[in-house]
Parts: sequence; C-alpha cells; structure tokens
Amino acid sequence: MLRLHKGWKVLLASVLVIVLLSGCMGEKPVLESMPENGGKLKVMYWDEEQFYRSFGNYFAIKYQNVDFEVVSMSSMYEQNQEKEKEKKDAETLLLEFMEKEKPDVIMLSQEQISKLVEKGKLYNLDPIIAQEQVDMKDMLPGMIDMFRELGGGGLYGLAPYYYTQVIYYNADLFKKQGIDLPKHKMSWEELLNLAARFNQGSGEDQMYGIANQFSDSSQLLMNIAQASNLQVLDARGEKVLLNSDGWKHAFKLVSDAIRNKAFKVAKPDSNGNYMGSDQNEFMQGKAAMAMESSWYANNITNMSRYSNNKDLKSFEWGMVTMPVNPSKPDESPYINFYNVFAISQDSPNKRLAWEFLKFMTGPEMAKAASKTISGELPTRTTYFKEISGKSAEAFTMLKPSSSSINLYRAFENGKVPADFYSNLNTGISKAIDDIVGNKVSADEALAALQQDLQSKLDASRQKAAAQPTKK
Repeated sequence: MLRLHKGWKVLLASVLVIVLLSGCMGEKPVLESMPENGGKLKVMYWDEEQFYRSFGNYFAIKYQNVDFEVVSMSSMYEQNQEKEKEKKDAETLLLEFMEKEKPDVIMLSQEQISKLVEKGKLYNLDPIIAQEQVDMKDMLPGMIDMFRELGGGGLYGLAPYYYTQVIYYNADLFKKQGIDLPKHKMSWEELLNLAARFNQGSGEDQMYGIANQFSDSSQLLMNIAQASNLQVLDARGEKVLLNSDGWKHAFKLVSDAIRNKAFKVAKPDSNGNYMGSDQNEFMQGKAAMAMESSWYANNITNMSRYSNNKDLKSFEWGMVTMPVNPSKPDESPYINFYNVFAISQDSPNKRLAWEFLKFMTGPEMAKAASKTISGELPTRTTYFKEISGKSAEAFTMLKPSSSSINLYRAFENGKVPADFYSNLNTGISKAIDDIVGNKVSADEALAALQQDLQSKLDASRQKAAAQPTKK
C-alpha cells in the first residue's frame, strides 16, 4: 500500500507538470511575432525632426530594418487656428486627424485618454504586458494606477517622461536666519508662513521668501487651487464657481503672501517677456526659496556660466516637494504627462507599435534620459536618483493626482469660449492687486470677480450660440 501510494503521488505530479507545460507552450500569443523584415510604423508626433531626435534615432539603432512615417500634429493645430469661424474642439480635431492619417502610434494628453477609450479607439496594453511580464515596478509611483483610472480600469497608454516642479531652497540663508529648513510634503499655508519669515530690507535690498521667474499672482493662486481641488467652472462650463469659501481662502493666502513679501511676483517687461537669471532673486541670494522645474538645478550649479552678473556667489542648496493637500499627503497635482503614447485599436501593425512603445518607456531610454535632465524626467526612476549632485527624491516621491486634470476639466469639452481663460487670468490678477492694495476685502473682490466673469461667459456663449454651426 505504501509503494502504491508513493507511485500515485509521483504519477499525479508528473501529470500536473505535463499539463502546466503544455498550457504554457500552447498559450496563444496576444500579438504576432516581430516581423523578420521589420516594417513601417506610422507615428503621431509634433514634427518629424523632433521625433527622430527624441526617439526615432535611438530605436533605429536597435531595429535597423524599421522605417517610420511621422504625421505632424503641429500642422493639424496650425491649420485649425487659421480657421477663425470654423475652429473645432480638441476632441473633434483629434478624431478627424486619426481617421484621416490612421497612425499606428498615437500621441495624447492625459485628458484625452478617457474620451478615446470610450469610443473604442485605443488598444488595451494589459494582456501583452502580462504575457511578456514587462516589469513596471520602477515606474513613477502611482502613474500606472492613474492611467488605468483614466482608462476605466484598463491600461491604454504609457508615458516615457513626466514634468513637475519642486521647491529649491538656499540652505545658507536658512542657517544665517536661524530658521529650520523646509520639509517635504508641506501644505501651502505652511510654505507661505515659512516664506514670510524672510521679509526684511527694502528696495534693492528687499529679501523675499519665494521667488519664481515666471509665476505671477494668478498662477500662484491656481497652484494653490489645484492642491485644494477647487473648480473654476461647473462640469458643463456654464457657471463660474469662484465665490466660495475655498476660493476666498486661496485668495487670502496669495494676497497675504504678496503683501508680506513672502512671494515675489514675476512681472513681464513691456514686451511681455520675463526676466532671466540676472534678475532672479534666488540666484542673487535675495530669496530663500524658488519654485522651479528640474532644469533649474543645472542653472544653479552653473549660474556663473549662464549669467552676465559675475557677482553671483554659489551657495549650499537643496530641494523639497511642492506643497500637498494635507488630506492626500502622498499625491501631487503638479505632476503632468504631456505626451502619452497609445496604440490605435485599428492598427494593422500592433506588434511593431508595441515594440516601439515598450522601447520608449523602457530602461534603455530611461537610462539615456537620466544623463541629460532638462525638464523632462524619465518615468522609470531607477536611473534618476540624483540631479546636479543632489538627491532627486523631491521629484520622485509623490504620486500623480488625477485631480490635477479637474481644475480645467470644463475647458476640455470645447464649450468654453476661447477668450474666457484670458479674462480669468486678467480678472484674478486685478482682484489680487486690489486686495493687496487694501482697496477691497477678499469677499468684495471675489463677489465682483464672480459677477464680471459670469457676465462675460454668458455673453460669449450667447454669441457663439447665435453663429451657424460649421463642420
């Protein structure tokens, strides 16, 4: 009995192994094999030269028998801008472009993923990723989850790069003033209160808490609004939503920061241009912190090379994350993926398209990109551990927040008049100036701004509705 029992166990184990092996060997491939003679891939990109410089030349080294046809998106937008009375919304424009050009690889913004998935235009990447066991563990935390959320549970796009800002700080200034260094994951209120402690001097010797080369008061307000998930308009783009307690708090934070010299507002010259590093307070040691992108690290390291001001002195510096919403301390609304790549559901070259997508977002490209950081950051963070000799954790420790899309959600549906955005920025800047100048209270400024923008929005919508529809 004992021998028989052991024999059955061996036999059963053998049968199981055979079943498993036959199952693996007989598994039908999700996609056909890579064609031996290569092929031709049609790719959407801004323009041909930029495509080869960014991706095409690298891919050609590995796959020398693959040719590309680049269909230019920039020409699509330029042609649309020329048609004043026949302009199409972004979704219609993209769908018509795809129908006409029939690209294999599509370049999208993250906002466009959901709309194309709903229309069945994109290929689900999950099955091929699972079959080929593509390692995604070193991707930026939360990125894959966010793309799956946008795809209704499926993964329909990948991004090779992302963009974000951090808070740079002058450690020498903090030490000189006896103030504790900034921390990761501060709230906006904590950051601006910290910045206000550096208000001293006047005129040319004025010290600021935070400076930024390009952010005016309206941009600072929108940054704060993003962290709080505040909305400018309702989902239909018909009602202005600025007159609320959340917006009032945001306006008060900004106006107090400007009044207390916590934040230095960037002001363009008569030609609308912003100043360079010669007039940058952080570089000059006149601001304790700066809110900038990754390229700024290289500027600090090489400030004497990029500036005509030879009096600029080097200093010890560091970086922390942008402020967060205290209720979601591990997320950041300031992480953006401007170029997301997807495969057309109708593409006859899905295998070739997948090989290209896998290469663009793979370790080889990430390793190359990590050597030349200039704003674009590789979404595979394995090779992005430091920048200009400093830890890069301020850029990589937070997850992207899908709420970053929602602040301007109504602007994406094509129903908001084109002039509303400029009216919004102008109105916000004037309201903040009036609050800072003590001309009106925050409540009065918001009520007036709400009424003015709603009136302009209604007038623009009525004018647009009166015009005949042209396709």
